[in-house]
This record gives sequence, structure tokens and C-alpha cells, in this order.
Amino acid sequence: MRVYLLFKERPLDLDAGDPWGSETLLRDLDLEPILDAMAGGDRFIREVARKALLLGTPSVGDILYRQEALKDALRSPEAIRAVYKALTDTVNKARSLWWLPRSRSTPASTISYSAKLLEVYIEGIERVREILRERRTGFKSEAFTTLIRVLDEYFDEEYTRAVREALRYLDIYEALSIKVSLSRSAELRGFKLIRPARRTGLKRVLSRITERRYSWSLPPRDDAGAKELEDIKNLALEGPARILNISYQHVLEFIKSLRAELAFYVGALNLWDRLREIGVPLSFPIPHEALQRVLRFKDLVEASLALRMNRRPVANTIDAGGKPLILVSGPNRGGKTVFLRSIGQAQLMMMAGMFVAAEHFESSITRGVYTHFRAEEKANLSRGRLEEELARMSEIVDHIKPGSLLLMNESFSSTNEREGSEIAREILCALIEKGVRVIYVTHFYEIQRWFLEKRRSDTLFLRAERKEDGTRTYRILPSMPERSNYAEELYHKILEARPTSKAKAAAPPQDQSPSK
Repeated sequence: MRVYLLFKERPLDLDAGDPWGSETLLRDLDLEPILDAMAGGDRFIREVARKALLLGTPSVGDILYRQEALKDALRSPEAIRAVYKALTDTVNKARSLWWLPRSRSTPASTISYSAKLLEVYIEGIERVREILRERRTGFKSEAFTTLIRVLDEYFDEEYTRAVREALRYLDIYEALSIKVSLSRSAELRGFKLIRPARRTGLKRVLSRITERRYSWSLPPRDDAGAKELEDIKNLALEGPARILNISYQHVLEFIKSLRAELAFYVGALNLWDRLREIGVPLSFPIPHEALQRVLRFKDLVEASLALRMNRRPVANTIDAGGKPLILVSGPNRGGKTVFLRSIGQAQLMMMAGMFVAAEHFESSITRGVYTHFRAEEKANLSRGRLEEELARMSEIVDHIKPGSLLLMNESFSSTNEREGSEIAREILCALIEKGVRVIYVTHFYEIQRWFLEKRRSDTLFLRAERKEDGTRTYRILPSMPERSNYAEELYHKILEARPTSKAKAAAPPQDQSPSK
């Protein structure tokens, strides 16, 4: 039995390993605030949300499938949260039965273990079915209508009634009726558990009078006889124990899958509510096939920055026009990194089948999102910063695939402009020829000038806006490359911050004692 909430044909695999570079991606794109908002304090939801964002889905059909399901969840958030709570309570109740025998070495112990837990899970499924039935007219998506149909077909009242009746009969602490046959050598064979006939009233009294009964009582301290009876009981319970264990496992897997896949939608509801409170624009993106190379958006903001500041950041509007390379330049602290992160976050959220933090967002699906951000200075680096950058880029090239998206932030800025531009030019040209889309934030004018002259049709040039008085608007706008040097501005700011000669004279003398 499958859940079908995230995929049409397969469940979410929580045991799947993270894609290569996941930890770097989480750090560079600052995804922790998004995951925290989705979790709402629930560690299990956070785990599922992390998997969904990192794994995504490379199918336009699956993205649209999830979007429709999420729209259902947004129309009935109370029902979705109630179902998730019912499932979580069921799992916690099953975990609280710590006293159950963990060993299932005999049919009797298997039945004892499985029967108790199966009863708990059946109660949970009944509660889920009841909640969804009350709101079934509000669900329009294929995902949730399929789920309701599965619950009606496999877990209807007749099924749950039959299960409870069987569980009561299999209570191994009560008397059991066992049917056996004798071989010619007087050996017992054909052990079979049978259900005793229910007789009430006059039929029960008459049966005791008319039926011939043979009985035998086990003598006290007859250990061998007790062992024989225990063996007979286990032989008769082998078949029922096997069937009950299979039923228990099926119901358990259904409960686990349903809770995991529903956790994704609960996390999305939590994030939607949080971003709405802040005033962030939200919309469902339009996915395109990878070969179309689409990237256009209106009023896109960085979701994690909004969550950190608790207010709406500056939004940006861009149409890349199918160009595989975007070069972003401009003054420091002008919003370039925020812009880069906003695109990466939106791409991952779209690939996960979620909404994005924008009035409108369209993008081609990718075979992965990779980041190459400038590394901070570290004292324990065994190599130079440029060598470290080249090593990280080499690892990315080893793993990146055609149709992927690479976000580069001030890459190769640890060397001079001429050398850094030459390194970047060779790498960018190779990646573009292999079908990789690249967005590169850089202060190098030479690399921008080369692409302007040689491959202008492949490149979109953007620039962080800066007013004449030096004010940053944090808006990224289309602009042709220009050689701008903000070093003079920075130099004057440093001079203004330095103390005057009189202030220096008034300052207390430095400690001239020799160092120890």
C-alpha cells in the first residue's frame, strides 16, 4: 500500500543519502532559517523538509503534482495538521509500549508483539480516515483524492472490524482450539488453529449434554508434558503468526510513509504562515523543462533573510531571456550575495514542489544546484586560498552534470584580476559548453569585458544599483559592464575613521614592555 502524496509512483525515501555537496549548499544558501521555520520545533518535520529540499525532483510532472497537493493543504490546513498529529500520537503510543517482548523467536511471541501494535495502528488509521472523510469535498488534487480512496479500499469498517475480531481470538493467554490429525504411526500432523463455534443460550447447554467430550489434565510438575503442549501450540500458531506479522509490517510501513510525506506539507504550511506574517510575497512557480533555459521572476526576495530580519527585504525583478550565463557586478554590500541566494533558494523550493518568495517565478528544472562561494580566511588552511578555491571547483566539476545550476560568489578573488579573470573565463566557457547554467557574482571587470566582446549573446549582465551619493538600494538591475573602482571611496572612509594627529597625541602611550 502506497501513500502517493509526494510522487505518483514511489514513496519518499528517508534513508536515501544526501546529494554530494549538501552541507556546503545548506551553508552557502543559508537554508537553516527556512528549515527551522518549516519544522516549527518538530525534529521529524525538519528532517523530512531537509530531504525534500536537497533531493527535489527532476520532473516537471512531479513538481506540479506536489503543487496541487500543497494547494489542497492550504485550503484545509486544520485537517492536514490534525491528520499529522493523529499519526504522530499513534507512533508515540506504539513507542510507549516498551514492555512488549522484543524477542519474536516463537509464533506465540510474534503474535503477542504484533497484535498489540497492530491494534494501536488500526486505531490511528481509523482516526485519519475519519478526519479526511469530514473534509473530503475540499480535496481536489490527485494526491489527496488517491489517499482517501486507498483508505476507503484497504482500511474500511469491515476490515478494521475483522482485524479486531481476529486479534481477540488470537489472544494467546486464552484457550485455543487446535485441529490435528493422526498418521498411521500415531504421530500428530496437520496442526491448524480453528475458530470455535459460537453457541449461546439453549444451544450451548444442549451441546454440553449431547456432545461426547474427552478431556485430559496435565499432571503437576510434568515439565516434559508442558513442553509438548507448548510445542503443539506453536505449531498451530505458525501460520497465523506469519500472516499477522505480514499484516503488521504492511500497516506499519503505511503509517510511517504517510506520516513522513504528510510532514512535508505540514512544514510547507508552517513556512507559508511565517512568511505571510512578515509580508513576503508568495506564489507557486512555473517549472519548465531543462532544455528551455528559462529564468524570470518578479519581486523575488531571499526567504531566509526575511526570516532573520522579520521583515520583507528588497525585491528584485529579472528576465534572463534564456541566457546560460549571468554576470553580476557592483559595489560591495550592494545586495549581490542576497540576490544570488534568493535565486538558489527559489530554485530548490520549486524543485521540491513548494511555493517561492516572489510575486512570480519561472525557471527550468535542473539536475542539481551547486555553489562555489568565496571561502573565509582560515588559520588552519594547509594550502593557499587560491589553491583551495581551485580544489573546490575541481570537486564540483567532478560531480556536476549537464543541466545543473552553479552559483559562484566572488570566486577566484584571492588572486589579482588578470589571473582570476583568466581562470574564471576558461571554467565558465567549459561549463556553458557542457550545458551548465551559471550565475557568477564578481568584481572583475576583465572577465565581464571578455564575455561582452566574445560571447555577448550567451550572457546577461547585471549590476547592483548605487546612487551618486554612495547609497546602496540593494536592487540588481540589467547594466552593461563598466570599470568602476570603489577603492577611493573606501580609502576616504578609512581616513575619516582614523584619529587626527592631536587625538593621537592625547592618546595614552602604548605598553612598551617586552613580550613574554
